[in-house]
Amino acid sequence: MNVSDSERLTGMLEAAGWESAVDASRADLVFLNTCAVREKAESKLFSELGRIGQTEPGNGQRRPVVAVGGCVAQLRGKALLARGMPIDILIGPRSLDQLPGLAREALASTDGSPQLALDRPAQEAFGTRVPAKPSSSHRALVTVMEGCNQVCSFCVVPRARGTEIFRPLSDIVAEVQHWVANGVAEVVLLGQTVNAYRWDGLDFAGLLTEVASVPGLRRLRFATSHPRYLTESLNAAFATLPNLCPHLHLPVQSGSNRTLASMRRGYDRDDYLRKVEALRRAAPGVAIWSDVIVGYPGESEDDFRETLDLLRVATFEGLFSFSYSPRPGTVAARVADDVPPARKSDRLARVSELQQSIQRERNRRRIGKRESVLFETVGRDGQLKGRSLHNRVVHCIGPAALVGQIADVEVVSAGPNSLVGRLV
Repeated sequence: MNVSDSERLTGMLEAAGWESAVDASRADLVFLNTCAVREKAESKLFSELGRIGQTEPGNGQRRPVVAVGGCVAQLRGKALLARGMPIDILIGPRSLDQLPGLAREALASTDGSPQLALDRPAQEAFGTRVPAKPSSSHRALVTVMEGCNQVCSFCVVPRARGTEIFRPLSDIVAEVQHWVANGVAEVVLLGQTVNAYRWDGLDFAGLLTEVASVPGLRRLRFATSHPRYLTESLNAAFATLPNLCPHLHLPVQSGSNRTLASMRRGYDRDDYLRKVEALRRAAPGVAIWSDVIVGYPGESEDDFRETLDLLRVATFEGLFSFSYSPRPGTVAARVADDVPPARKSDRLARVSELQQSIQRERNRRRIGKRESVLFETVGRDGQLKGRSLHNRVVHCIGPAALVGQIADVEVVSAGPNSLVGRLV
């Protein structure tokens, strides 16, 4: 979502007459887009602001106007100003379209007073949108909803992004048509809880059906989903829409019912596994990725072993795993963070070791099979790198002209994190 916001912001700035600078030291404006999901991401902002504050502009110029946007700006912006951070503009995720005007005002300002744009009515968040400046020529990110109505105890997103708001169906379809007409091969629909989308009686599966019918759209994906909204109609969409990639990101967070209840996830272990089984029954071969948090407050060794057991049962295609870090203002932050850092690190390593073995075995089964690959880049070693329909990373030797194109590859070897193939 932050990548998408940055691409949209770049499009707005260029439409307002700005040009991309070679580097920050020669810029008039530096925009730092932030994430507050984990403490590490927030710490990166403090480091970057400290570096900017220590930089002396050359040739008698003033330092660039510094704008901080995104979730940390929304949640902690005023505290940053109180700490004396070099910030000229604070702008929330739903107010990004105000940045070009605020930046012009900041450049002309002589009193140095910071400008704030942190409060924005929800109904204005999906106003008229200037086309984004995508970082990829072959993939477009299209926001369909923002915010979250879930009450997960560890998550700061609802406070940062607000409650759920949904973009009009016609606007979404029009943007997808725009990107397809400009040669994009793959569209990714985005939302904090993307499969909660609804519009005028249409659910998320209905949205997928409408978008998938755009002529010329070759691949369609979405992120990120909540198990609560993994419905029969969504399972049917995976089974029937030919350009919907068989790839689903479905965070579970823990395999322990006790921990899931404390996390306020709204399901238990059996609920989750039943939904996974129903999807795989409806659409065999779909690749399910997930998220796991280790070291959540109160997580015992037995709770953790239940998470390891769920990984063995679910056999995810890929996994994002994290050590718990308390986020300000969340319910979990009121509870003692009682799992020592060393134990969190050990559990994270054990999750990674198990998941790597699962991925190694799953990928090994792909040897000798064909994968349809959308090539993204050429690596330093000259090999092409791309992603399969199932979101597996694939490397192979081929001409650079294939970047942005889809081609078939036969898998000749496999590791835990990627496949190696040859062009068919």
